[in-house]
Amino acid sequence: MGEIAYQNKDIVSKILGDGMKEKSFSVYGIPMSKVKEVLPVNLPAIEANEMATDNLFKLEDSSYAVIDYESTFSEKSKIKYVNHIARIVKKYGSNIRLRMIVLCTSGIRHINTVLDVGCLRLTVEPGYLSSINAEIILKTVRERIENREKLSDTEVMQLIILPLTEEKKEKQKVVLEEAVNLAKNIQDEEQQLFVLSGIITFSDKIIEPEFARQVEEWIRMTKVGRLFEEEKQQAVAAVMDLLEQEKAITEQERAKKNQESLKVVSLKLLLKGSSPQEVSKATGLSLEEVKELLS
Repeated sequence: MGEIAYQNKDIVSKILGDGMKEKSFSVYGIPMSKVKEVLPVNLPAIEANEMATDNLFKLEDSSYAVIDYESTFSEKSKIKYVNHIARIVKKYGSNIRLRMIVLCTSGIRHINTVLDVGCLRLTVEPGYLSSINAEIILKTVRERIENREKLSDTEVMQLIILPLTEEKKEKQKVVLEEAVNLAKNIQDEEQQLFVLSGIITFSDKIIEPEFARQVEEWIRMTKVGRLFEEEKQQAVAAVMDLLEQEKAITEQERAKKNQESLKVVSLKLLLKGSSPQEVSKATGLSLEEVKELLS
């Protein structure tokens, strides 16, 4: 089950990344240009334990945005963001223009957005989800889906964040399940899978693991999910073909070329969403060698 779950998350990340292009978080009350690209952070596991690493976006104005959400907020939250931002700057360089955006669930009406320690100043941009009326959105979306109409980008962005507009956990889970059930009935498959991927990604802190796995598995079994899985299998097959071709090369040359070629192909597999474990199994590289490619 562990490998299946990892495959499902790969598919979810790919669908969310593709679907997020041309979307904007301005619907949450944060003025910003549209998303141009969803970027991987690929932090080492030891460094990635404080915050999800999938929420880094490159925007059309060439700035970058880290998106997180909070149901509680304190000075410790800002320190957490400083640590995470430092790792992003380490990976992408100090010349990027980075924004720290925090989506605040309905229980938060106001936060102190500035951390100033003299030599360093962090400014957080909050989006207060209390401004979104879940009942109205659900009613509107339900009517459009029943009429087999395609949702607008605004409605899509509202729907994926809808569970977080509720303050109490019990209500969050109710809205979460209702939003998922509505999304499953969206006629446009690409939009449907984007909404589902967005819901389970942004609701990762409140969603039950078993329910998340069920949604991920449902996504994997769709046509788009199967196509993505086929792409991964083709990439693995290409690695095996490469290994066969290398048999004609002398032992010393083969050893050297194999190592270089496998690292290139392994990086491609990682970028396509394969897990380090899958890449290690397919290429024969050690898990440590594969993980070094991410650093």
